[in-house]
Amino acid sequence: MLRIRRGLAPLELVIAVPLFLFVMALMINFATVSAWRVRGLAVARQTVWAARHPRDVATVPRPDYWPTPASLGAGGDSDAAILDDPRVYLPVARGPSLGAFRVNDELLDPTRGFRRGSSQMSREFPLLANLGPYQLHSAAPILDNCWRFRQTALPYWWHDHWAHRVTALYQLPTAGGNYLAMYVQAAIAILNMPQRNDLLILDRDPEFAAYAARFGWQGGGAPDFHPGLSRFCSLDLSLAQDRVENLIDRIAGVAPKQGPPPVAHVPSLAERMAGAYIGLYRRVIQELQNQLNAVPPPSPGQIAAIQAEIADLQQKIDTLEAFRQSLQNHGR
Repeated sequence: MLRIRRGLAPLELVIAVPLFLFVMALMINFATVSAWRVRGLAVARQTVWAARHPRDVATVPRPDYWPTPASLGAGGDSDAAILDDPRVYLPVARGPSLGAFRVNDELLDPTRGFRRGSSQMSREFPLLANLGPYQLHSAAPILDNCWRFRQTALPYWWHDHWAHRVTALYQLPTAGGNYLAMYVQAAIAILNMPQRNDLLILDRDPEFAAYAARFGWQGGGAPDFHPGLSRFCSLDLSLAQDRVENLIDRIAGVAPKQGPPPVAHVPSLAERMAGAYIGLYRRVIQELQNQLNAVPPPSPGQIAAIQAEIADLQQKIDTLEAFRQSLQNHGR
């Protein structure tokens, strides 16, 4: 009769038990290394974010689960070899190609500005110590390029909407021939022209500042009457010429040939300046009338002087009103 043997024989058991224990030790070692690997990645990521401005990695507490012998740190990283995103190569991101003008591709390069957090540690396996220590190296890169204004190398006081960033975005060729000398001569001619003092009224008339200081007005500087060219972005010379002609028409009080629908009347530069001085003199008259109505009232001599000044200012207003009316009826 056939007899079925159950279980392992003592000899087979003696042979299998060490093998089972060895496999179990390998499983425990693998689980331990995996856990520390996850911790190392977490430490590397926390370190690189803790080093970003305005943070300071030196003031961030060390993770409790990261032993003292193990190291951590953050620093710069190499540039990306290529970005798998065609949008970063569009002209709006890198600047359009303008003839021979070469774009400064290092200024707004999205492949630059990477930082890397790292962590390293060396530990003994919990089992099978004869295997020796194992080492873990973890890294967590991030793109930390904010493309701030200071990266353009322009003066810090230009960080407004009027800064000319073209000189930073493009490597402009040097003007050839005698263009530079012609530009200098034109600038000198403007500075030395005989009519320069007559044009100071456009932005440096001392009358506004004097009245502001006399009556304690806030922001009482001279207004800037310079007519400005409307902003536009184009390489079309004909469009630039049209904008200049429209500016000349606005100075003269002529309705532009192109642009918004025509209006009944376009105030010229002279009209706007006359209106500004009329408003100034009326404000001064109001201040003087307040002095006449003050309690206690001024002395008879002061009253006479104030009334004479009011009469003089009113005469100026009447003259300017007549001048402005003549401009409004110039038939244009």
